[in-house]
Amino acid sequence: MRHCNAILKGRENRIPIHISPNEWAMNKKVFLFVLVVFLASNPVLAKKNLPRPFVLPVVVSMNGAKVPAGTYELTCETHGSAARVTLLKDGQFVATAPGAWVKTGIKYPVDEMLLRMNSDGSKSLTEIRIAGAARAIVLDQTDGTVHYSALQH
Repeated sequence: MRHCNAILKGRENRIPIHISPNEWAMNKKVFLFVLVVFLASNPVLAKKNLPRPFVLPVVVSMNGAKVPAGTYELTCETHGSAARVTLLKDGQFVATAPGAWVKTGIKYPVDEMLLRMNSDGSKSLTEIRIAGAARAIVLDQTDGTVHYSALQH
């Protein structure tokens, strides 16, 4: 008993803190809310598709950036139906654009792209069709549609 008194000596001035069941329920609700917000906004949950070669036969504009003709590495990061397409050349960033996956009902045999002919004669990349998929990535556009022409490669 003497030993216990020696251990407890000096603890008389501590204030015990007890959480009532109502406070615990409130803390639990706040914790769950913060957890849901964190998980919903966490980019780790995004699905990043494997890079694939993508050929642009002509100079195009993609989200305001001029992209020269050539072979690029296409990556696509998806969040549900939302998508972000990125083009890389020799491992270096070239351009990126937001878009959305859209069901087309047609399974494409080869990669295709849809270009918009602008009033100044330039071309804007508006849609990317992936071989083997029955859906396409429609890129967000900031200006109006003038004329479309489909290119296949």
